Amino acid sequence: MCDPIAMIGATVLGAAQQAQQAQQAAAQQSSHAWQAAYQTAFQTAQARNAATVSEYNAQDAERRGAVEEERQRRKTSLLLGTQQARFAAQGSDLEGSPLDLLGDTAAFGEQDALSIRYQAAREAWTQRLQASSQNAQADFYTASMPPWVANPDPGLGIARSLLGGSTGVFKFT
Repeated sequence: MCDPIAMIGATVLGAAQQAQQAQQAAAQQSSHAWQAAYQTAFQTAQARNAATVSEYNAQDAERRGAVEEERQRRKTSLLLGTQQARFAAQGSDLEGSPLDLLGDTAAFGEQDALSIRYQAAREAWTQRLQASSQNAQADFYTASMPPWVANPDPGLGIARSLLGGSTGVFKFT
């Protein structure tokens, strides 16, 4: 009928095949876990870098705004000087309408300078808001990382400290 040795052999062979398949599945699952973990670490680094760039852009917007604001004030000052010179060349005494015109010029020039400052501050705020969002995204990625990626092999640090502490035992003089 059935050979008992053949049946045992088939059973052992079947068990070995199942064990090999389980080992392959575990290795594949582990590989996928590592890939996902490193993808998360990469996304974390990307989000942190993007946040840093956004902060640099915010600082740049503030610097550019300050330069443009000062440039606008200089333009207004030059315009006021030109207007005063024209009024003086016409023989005006700078009272009444000419004085009102000079006041309006100064007010509009200052309004333009403050508008430039406001736009720069708004751009910087937008960049900082974006940086904050990117840092929050990076924090989310960091929190979702498995501990063995966030803190790789803490036992290795213990081994290094033990080996580092025992190097004095093997000194050669």
